[in-house]
Amino acid sequence: MAQRVYKTLLKPGPDDAWAQLEELALRYEPGEYAAGERLRAVAAELVGRGLEVTAVDYRDGSQELEVVLASARRVGSVSVDRDGSGRGCQISWEECVNIADEAGVRRAADIVNAVLRGVAGPAR
Repeated sequence: MAQRVYKTLLKPGPDDAWAQLEELALRYEPGEYAAGERLRAVAAELVGRGLEVTAVDYRDGSQELEVVLASARRVGSVSVDRDGSGRGCQISWEECVNIADEAGVRRAADIVNAVLRGVAGPAR
């Protein structure tokens, strides 16, 4: 059976986004509400950085974020989902790259390189 999903595009100001998320979270059981607090903080931080964030609420009380760079939607969205305790999150991004030619191979390598080096930060 398919699960019903509700999506809410968050307002562009961090305080406004936080207020929206709080209103949505009040529907959850107390344990889910508490576990989702850090994910709400991540959402507000992302909004504050100028990213477009959509809260995805599932009927079972779970929530995740879909994040896009509005000026570059073609690169797809990043999903942010929390663990059961609310202390950790999983960040996922999918990109299909055509590697039928050398330019595609270089693009695939460039993307992986940029993500890993960007996350690692500057070499010390």
